[in-house]
Amino acid sequence: MTITLLPVDAVHADTVRRLDVQEDQTDFIASNAESLAELAERPECVGFAVMAADTPVGFAMYALDPDDGNHWIYRLMIDARHQGKGYGSQALAALLAHMATIPECGDIYLGVTPENTRAHALYHRVGFRETGMMLDGEKVMRLDRN
Repeated sequence: MTITLLPVDAVHADTVRRLDVQEDQTDFIASNAESLAELAERPECVGFAVMAADTPVGFAMYALDPDDGNHWIYRLMIDARHQGKGYGSQALAALLAHMATIPECGDIYLGVTPENTRAHALYHRVGFRETGMMLDGEKVMRLDRN
C-alpha cells in the first residue's frame, strides 16, 4: 500500500486524535491531541494525516523553528494497529520529499527519545545522524541536505 500525506485539516480532527501508538511507546511522542493543539497555536507548524489509501494511519508535523531558523520534524507517528507494515518509512520518505520542495529548507533536524530504538534505526537508515546534542531529553539528529 502506498502512503501519502494529506493536509491534516482535510481529515476530521477526532479521527486524527484517536490514532495512537502502542502503550509502551507513549513516552516517546506527544499525543495527537497535544500535537493538534500545538499545530493550532503555532502558525509555523505544518501537519499532515498519514494516509494508506483513504484511511488515516498516522500523523506528521514539521516546522521552520523560530528559535534556531532550522526545519524540524516535530512529529511522525503511526497508529499501533498499522505499525510493522512499512508505513513509517514511507511516511518519512513522503515528508522528506515534501520538505525538499521548500526553497529555503536546508538540513532537517529532529529529536528522538534515546529509548525509541525503532525510530532511531529508521532515521539512521535514511541518513539522519546524531549531532551530539540533547534537547528536552531527546537526541538531536540531523539530515544533511547540502
